[in-house]
Amino acid sequence: MQSAFELSYPPKIVFGTGKLQMLPSLLPPAAEILLVTGRHAEENGLSAEITKMLSSFRVLTASGIHPEPLLSDVDMLIEIGRKERLTCVVAVGGGSVLDAAKAAAAIIPSEGCCADYFYDKRKIVSKGLFFAALPSTAGTGTEITKNSVLTDPVAKIKKSIRHQTMIPDLALIDPALTLSCPPSLSAASGMDALVQAIESYVSTNANAASRALARAAVASIYHTLPEVCIKPQDIALRSIMAEGSLLSAMAFSQSGLGAIHGLAHPIGALLNVPHGLTCTILLPHLLTWNAPVCHNEYRELAFACTDSPDADFTEAVSKLCRELSVPQGFREFKLSGEHFDFVLKNCRSNSMTTNPRPMADEDIIALLKQLANH
Repeated sequence: MQSAFELSYPPKIVFGTGKLQMLPSLLPPAAEILLVTGRHAEENGLSAEITKMLSSFRVLTASGIHPEPLLSDVDMLIEIGRKERLTCVVAVGGGSVLDAAKAAAAIIPSEGCCADYFYDKRKIVSKGLFFAALPSTAGTGTEITKNSVLTDPVAKIKKSIRHQTMIPDLALIDPALTLSCPPSLSAASGMDALVQAIESYVSTNANAASRALARAAVASIYHTLPEVCIKPQDIALRSIMAEGSLLSAMAFSQSGLGAIHGLAHPIGALLNVPHGLTCTILLPHLLTWNAPVCHNEYRELAFACTDSPDADFTEAVSKLCRELSVPQGFREFKLSGEHFDFVLKNCRSNSMTTNPRPMADEDIIALLKQLANH
């Protein structure tokens, strides 16, 4: 049986330690830049360093993006971009910073506010501003994807704005930018990348190319993440993690994800749990759920991680979660029966459609009961 697929990535991906120094030469000449950075980049001097590096450009800076980016964060960036007639957005930070900046870059040249696009009152129909994404965590992969995950805190809705033209023009991945990432955030973002790679591998839309990328990502992250949490200043380990995260994103951006991400968005928005942690808590439960239809895939991933196809992949990943002190459920976050209808109503995203084993409403309710008790 022949396979057929299409692959879409940013026009330019630059990877390597020290590649940050190339940034000025990779931006459009005479660009007028909105530089969006996270709290850590401000505190450790990275924001100031990049501003100095871009001294030949007109640069305005913005920060203060929430850990789970809000519609208001994007509107703040849109207002600056439109008022100052900027032509380029450069984002340096974790997935939250990159997602907010990506959405702003897409919307600034158009009309309306972020909510208009979030709730489909308006559509993105053309290319936005030039957008350069520089991740300071190894995890979300948003530096090469076409979507931006945002939250409406009033309605407690978390979902994506997505369009093919939102794929960044430049993904500059310098592992040195992750050296200041604390172990707890390294663990959460790294597990997010692992979840994405696993879901990509077993997705009903997976193909030969996405599976090769996902398998390599799973192996790299599985072996390296525990070490990098112990030795956060080891640039070699940081480089492996950054590469694994990139491969994971290259995989899932083509194949889609699964039920973990379908459930993570409403649960995370409702309980205010960080996305990476939400996905990681769900991981062992959904690995068990999908196991009856993923026997071959789990054998292949087990071999990639342990050199033994007979190893129990679900147990190997669950052991990793225990090593990283991941909770077994959402009891400490107060998940209860009164939340179940909300989660059920809001979990049927695109990610659920590519899960290898479909979940009926009663299956989701049974899982939520289990998660509420642990």
